[in-house]
Amino acid sequence: MVNAGTAAVDITPPLGTLIPGLFHERCAEVINDPLHARSFVFEKEGEGIAVVVCDLIGVERAFLDRARERITKDTGLDLERVLICCTHTHTGAQTGEDAYTEFLIGRIADSVAMAWEARNPSLIGWGCTMEDRVVFNRRFKMRDGTVRTNPGIGNPDALVPAGPVDPEVGALFLESENGTAIGLLANYSLHYVGGGDHQRAVSADYFGMFGQKVQQLKGESFVAAMSNGACGDINNHDVLGDGRHKNDRYQHTERVAALVAADVYWIWNEIEPREDVVFDAAMEEVVLSRKPAPTEEEIARAKDIEAGGADRMGERAFSRRILERMKDVDEVVPTWVQALRIGDLGLVGIPGELLVGLGLEIKKRSPFGQTMILELANDSLGYLPDRKAFEEGGYEPEASLFQPGVGEQIVDVAVELLNRIR
Repeated sequence: MVNAGTAAVDITPPLGTLIPGLFHERCAEVINDPLHARSFVFEKEGEGIAVVVCDLIGVERAFLDRARERITKDTGLDLERVLICCTHTHTGAQTGEDAYTEFLIGRIADSVAMAWEARNPSLIGWGCTMEDRVVFNRRFKMRDGTVRTNPGIGNPDALVPAGPVDPEVGALFLESENGTAIGLLANYSLHYVGGGDHQRAVSADYFGMFGQKVQQLKGESFVAAMSNGACGDINNHDVLGDGRHKNDRYQHTERVAALVAADVYWIWNEIEPREDVVFDAAMEEVVLSRKPAPTEEEIARAKDIEAGGADRMGERAFSRRILERMKDVDEVVPTWVQALRIGDLGLVGIPGELLVGLGLEIKKRSPFGQTMILELANDSLGYLPDRKAFEEGGYEPEASLFQPGVGEQIVDVAVELLNRIR
C-alpha cells in the first residue's frame, strides 16, 4: 500500500520586502493573506517522490537546488525525485541573496520533512475536467497586422486571439484508509488572478483562495495547493468581452477560485481512489541558449522607449530586458526539466513560463492517461515562447532572455522523460 503525507508551512515575508511582478518597484505594506509552501510526499516500499508548491512568483535554481539538497539529506529521497514549483502570484516576495531567501530555503525543506514524517497508509486518485470560462489567450492579432499582448478590454483593433487556451483542470487526491481527506494537488493553466485594491499587499491571490474554497466545499481540513500549468500567454481577462468583472477588493479573485474549486470538488466525487500505485522519476539538465548581447542600436532604442514612457507591454519588456536583464549574462543557461510518475498520471516540471501551445504539445505527446504540467519548477527563467511567438513578436518573446527554439527543446526533453518513466 502507498504511504503519503502532507504539510503546509508559512513563508510570509516581513513588511518592507520587495514585491515582484510589475514594472515598478513596490514594497509590502500590508499582509492580505499568508503565503505557504505546501508539500506532498508519496512512498511505497522505500521508493518515493515529493512535490512542493510555493506561493511565490518564482525562485532561481541556485536556491531551489539548496532546498532540494536539504530535503535529500532529511528524507533520503534522490534529487530527481523532488520537485519544487511556484504558483506565480504577483503579490508574493522577491527572492535572491538575502535573509528572506535563506529563511525560505529552510522552510521549504521543513515542509517536506514534516510531510515525510506524517506518512501513513493512503489512497490516491486523480482526474480532470474542463473549465473554459476564465481562461483567455492574452496575445491578440491586431488590425494593423501585429500581435499585441493585453491590448485592452473592448479594444476595437483587437481581432482574434493569436493562440489557444488549455481549459483542463487536473487534480490529484490523497485520502486516508477511512476516506478522510489528506491532501489535494490541483493544476490549471491560468497566469494568476489577484490585485485587489492595494498593490502593496502580500497575497497568495487566487491560488491561496482556491485552497480555502475547496476545503469549505469538502467540509474537511487538509493541505490543498493549486499548481500553475503552461500559462505564459494566458490570463483571466476577456478582451472581446464587456469587462464587467472588475477585481476590486479581490471579489473576482474569489469568484475564479470558487469556480475552479467547484470543478475540482466535482472531480473528487467522480474518482475511485486506489491503494496500489507505481512511482518513478527522471530529471535532465538542459542547456538553453541566450539571446546575443544587446547592440548599440538596441540600447539606444531601449533608452528612447524609457524616455518616452512606453505604454505597450512589448516595448516595456524590450527596454527592461536590454537595459537591466541582459547585463553580464552567460551565453548559455543550464536548467532542469523533470518528470514524475504517479500511476497513470504524469507530472512535468518546467523551469519557466511556458506558452500554452507548448504545454498542449507535451500533453498530446505524453504516454500517460493524464498529464499535469507544473511551471516554474526547480528554476525561474521567465518566458519560454514557441517559435511562432518569436516570429509574431509581442511582450512574451520580447521579455524572454532566450533564443527561438528553447520552448520546443524543452518540450522534446519533457516528452522523452515521460516515456522513460512510463
